[in-house]
Amino acid sequence: MRKFFYPSYLIATIVYLGFSLHYFTTGLGGTMLLAVTLVPIAYVMWVLNFFVAGELPYPRLGLKLNIAIAAAYIAICIFSIIYMRVEFDELIYDRAGFFNTPDIIVGVMMLGLVLEYTRREQGILFYLILLLMLYSVYGWIFPGILGHPGVSWLRVITSSSIEITLGLFGTYSQTGVGIIAAFFMFLGIAQGFGVQESIVKTFTGIFAKRKTLIPQTAVVTSMAIATCSGSGAANAAITGQYTIPLMKRAGFPALHAGAVEAAASLGGLLMPPVMAIAGFLMADFLGVTYFEVIARGYAPALIFFGIISLSVYLFTARFIRERGSSKDLAPESIIEKFSKMDVLNTAIFFAFIGVLIFLMGVLWYSASSAALYMAVGLLITGSLLRMYLHPGTILDKIKEWVRCLLRAIEAFAGVTAPLILLLAMLGVMINLFVVSGWMIKLMGLLAAVGEYNVIALIAVGFLIGVFLGLGIPPSACYILSAVIVIPPMIRIGINPWVAHFFLFFIAVISEYSPPTSLVAAVASRISGASFMKTMMVTLQISVPFFFLTFAIFNWDILLLKPGLAQLAALGVLTIGCCTAAAGIHGRLFERKIYDLSSRFLIILLSLFILFYPRGTLSVLALIPAVAMIVLVIRRTEKAAVAS
Repeated sequence: MRKFFYPSYLIATIVYLGFSLHYFTTGLGGTMLLAVTLVPIAYVMWVLNFFVAGELPYPRLGLKLNIAIAAAYIAICIFSIIYMRVEFDELIYDRAGFFNTPDIIVGVMMLGLVLEYTRREQGILFYLILLLMLYSVYGWIFPGILGHPGVSWLRVITSSSIEITLGLFGTYSQTGVGIIAAFFMFLGIAQGFGVQESIVKTFTGIFAKRKTLIPQTAVVTSMAIATCSGSGAANAAITGQYTIPLMKRAGFPALHAGAVEAAASLGGLLMPPVMAIAGFLMADFLGVTYFEVIARGYAPALIFFGIISLSVYLFTARFIRERGSSKDLAPESIIEKFSKMDVLNTAIFFAFIGVLIFLMGVLWYSASSAALYMAVGLLITGSLLRMYLHPGTILDKIKEWVRCLLRAIEAFAGVTAPLILLLAMLGVMINLFVVSGWMIKLMGLLAAVGEYNVIALIAVGFLIGVFLGLGIPPSACYILSAVIVIPPMIRIGINPWVAHFFLFFIAVISEYSPPTSLVAAVASRISGASFMKTMMVTLQISVPFFFLTFAIFNWDILLLKPGLAQLAALGVLTIGCCTAAAGIHGRLFERKIYDLSSRFLIILLSLFILFYPRGTLSVLALIPAVAMIVLVIRRTEKAAVAS
């Protein structure tokens, strides 16, 4: 099937890239016209990807019927593109709110396709959308404050589809096709030309030369790959294929290896410039440039990796002590050697990340323009390196370059199509919240809670985020919770930056909290350990991150304005959260009663630093906190060596 469908898949992806590049270089048509064009193409890419991967969308129906259904889906998408581009001006200006029969038919077909995608890929959200549709139409059935007169099915369908400014072609899809896709071009080229693999090999080779630092390779490589993944699961898949076998060969059990990698890979959601695509949406929510978001996003990401690094180190030292022996840890014989090409790829990639930040932060390029220039630059540089360093004849070099280019195109399609469809689906859901009036009522309730007690509103926001995160991905969790919770928070005086990052952190937490965790699923699949156990140990390692989630309300200067004050807050919060990590994961005494009581006091010290009003006392508390961190590390190391 791959040989038969692969050319069509490539053609669809190249067409997508063609429209994207035309927009990025000219700006003609705007993001609305781009969305009505690229959302259907993304659907075509998603459908064809099943066959390219050797799968059938509907395995029980047989190959011929699957091909017929796929052909029908693709035909609907092509017809939708042609119709909506031809009728674009009329849909926007002349027939807005008074759509004719062909308009409604196109809307029903595209909405049906997006619902089918949701049913297959996001089952919980599919049922939520159906519930919202029924609630929008039959609101008069519901009692009390939930009741409303109801709207027509026609209004539900048209507002979710062909109104363009709303629904599946609305703001979220336009952000995806107009900004995020440019970054994914850059990331696709990095993956296609082996840059991500080179980064992992290089950092693994450098940092895995000490016994206790072997698990740290997962942290270091995840931090590096986080700059180009934007996903915890993708991060675990890329780095885990190297770090998990490395840890297992060094004597660590599969559960330990998988959980350490999963915990470190969560940074893929936090680290700019991608930030699980939430950063792009946050910029749109706040009406600021994307650079303003990532300038603030680096600080929490660095704190997170500081927390995870210390937690993993203490967790590993405890494991060695409890295991009773560390003689089977022999790192020199298990480290995979890295090549000159790997070092060059790593250096070039981070140079381009630096240039990207320079373009957006100093020269004030738009995010899409800066990412496009970086993609072109990386493509040219990667191509020259491949042609120069790859052994063999000129024909061999050309074949290698073509292979890398095809891998880059596949990598771009593999992440872009599902993302665009996810954003289209979220646009439909948010539209239904608005059409039904349910969002306004919920905001009113939350505002009333906030007027009663600010802490209660924060707690409700946390619970909403965690609840949504039980079954939907972090980006969707952030969008839905932000739309619901942010307005009441702002109304009672919480700074918008703090409110948005608070909900973003909750969305990240939802990635590894029970009962579902995609990053733990990927890590456990590579390690061979139990999924549930991997998820629970991942949560255990990552617990100190919860402290940061709430500490930003007290240390809001971390997010308000980048500069010296932000750096000071970065230092304080890093020490405070690492103190919590030392109290949670370290060991001070052999006797449990002494050990638990002393660690409890250390955790109280961290709470004082993080939540006591900023001032002289909180600064002075940093001195004993640093002393406690050092003491816990040395005592835990000593116990590990003695064993």
